[in-house]
Amino acid sequence: MVPSADPDGARGKVCPVAPEGAQTLVDQFLGWFSWALVWIAFPAGVLAAVAAVILGKVFSMPHVSKGGLIGVFVVLGAALLYLVIPGILAGFLGDGCVAR
Repeated sequence: MVPSADPDGARGKVCPVAPEGAQTLVDQFLGWFSWALVWIAFPAGVLAAVAAVILGKVFSMPHVSKGGLIGVFVVLGAALLYLVIPGILAGFLGDGCVAR
């Protein structure tokens, strides 16, 4: 019989830790990125897509209108995924610790 490296059954955890002072910079970057995405990128995408639909109708360009309509749905789908993906990742990764 091979002796167990962990005789009492307690298993350790290895948790990744950011270097000293790095977490505040990461939090600040992610905050700015999230703010820019929600308040600049998503509205700009919707405005550009709606403008494409309107200009495509005004100038009788059906492909531009169709592309603008697809663009609206793509931006709305991206916004939906922006809300759903963090929850999925949190479910997969948990607290980030790995059992040895």
